[in-house]
Amino acid sequence: MAIQIIMDERERGEIRQQMKSLPVDLKIHTLDVGDYILSPRTVVERKRGDDFVASIFDQRLFLQLEKLKISYPHPILILENPKRMFERKFINTKATFGALVYVSTRLGIPIIPTSGIEQTASILFEIARSEQEQLHEQKQQAQEQKQTQQYEQNQNEDWIHQTAATVGISRGDQTYFLQGLIDVGSQRAEQLLDMFQTPANILYAFDLTDIVRTKFGNPKGISGVLAEVSGIGPKIVDRNQNLLHFSYKQAKKEKKRVKVN
Repeated sequence: MAIQIIMDERERGEIRQQMKSLPVDLKIHTLDVGDYILSPRTVVERKRGDDFVASIFDQRLFLQLEKLKISYPHPILILENPKRMFERKFINTKATFGALVYVSTRLGIPIIPTSGIEQTASILFEIARSEQEQLHEQKQQAQEQKQTQQYEQNQNEDWIHQTAATVGISRGDQTYFLQGLIDVGSQRAEQLLDMFQTPANILYAFDLTDIVRTKFGNPKGISGVLAEVSGIGPKIVDRNQNLLHFSYKQAKKEKKRVKVN
């Protein structure tokens, strides 16, 4: 697997030559944020020690790093030759340390110090290699998991078809059975079977679905598993719940009791 690094066009001179000497596929573009993109989630800002201090006082530093944090999940700051932070005259040491603390703790951006250009290039390569290998492995694992799930699904469907054939049940039998429900035609029966797999699950779904009513008691919708099925509303649910739970025997008793009274 070839390691790819995207380098900002403004990174020139020795660092560019050093990057070109690495075993990477180096792409040079004008980047909106950062100096190096090492993976779809990792971006690096490179600062020399003296440039780090200068960017504090001209207010570039925090703006640049905040843009990094917004744009990529894993922003990194490489601080090249940090000794140069203290070479300038009249340097405000407290402000410099405060900026380092703010970047690492408040912004949550890791700071990696390097001794110079050669070490910077090596660090960039190692981060890019680690990131891209990890993403490649995750992609392979996701593909393998998807293939496994597809295989298990196919096996399950084969088992269902074999079992149905063994006991003499067809999809048409199930569809015909479901058309005995109120306002359930062949098309809706197929739709429900696709979603719930078996007639028993469909009857159970009707039972578990609640009718949502207004404050005056009028039905206005449904909640529960059938709420996701297009074309199923409170009227169909209510009538089929009555169909499933209505007792003719109990109704006859109630009728006789009314006559006696």
